[in-house]
This record gives sequence, structure tokens and C-alpha cells, in this order.
Amino acid sequence: MEPPITQATARGNNVVAVYADRVELRSGWQGQHVEAISIRDVSAVRIRGVINCALTILDNSGRHFELQRMALPDARAVKAAIERQKQKASTYE
Repeated sequence: MEPPITQATARGNNVVAVYADRVELRSGWQGQHVEAISIRDVSAVRIRGVINCALTILDNSGRHFELQRMALPDARAVKAAIERQKQKASTYE
């Protein structure tokens, strides 16, 4: 197993982890619900708020995932990691 580039937690036992080729959204008490999104399928990442941030991840199929009550540095780290991986994926195509 490869370690994540970055990961952060949000309200309601939600964890987002950014890997080299995908973004994993885990939810549930023991993280049993896993939603994996390919880096190439992520169309936008937005941060809203300052104290308790909301991180929104949009994919190409029109789904959006909103993670509430994140710390601002964690949200910024996740957004930067996704954008950096998207840039690397576009240079290798």
C-alpha cells in the first residue's frame, strides 16, 4: 500500500486522502464506505469559509462531494495536492 500524499478529516467521520492517481473519500464509523475518484475525473476543487471550511470536490460526471467543517490548512493542503497531481497527470498525457 502506498501512503497518501495528504489526508484530512471533516465532520461526521469523513476522511479525504489524496494519492498519486486517485482521491479517496472515506465515511462511516470505521471508514467502511469508500468512494474513489480518479485524479483525471476531478473537474474542480473549491474551498468556502475561513474557520470551519467546506471543501467541495466536483467530478466530470456531475457529482459533487462536500466535506463540512474542515480546518483551513487541511483544506488548502488537500486542494493543493489535487491540483498538483492533476498538473502532473496532464503533463504525462
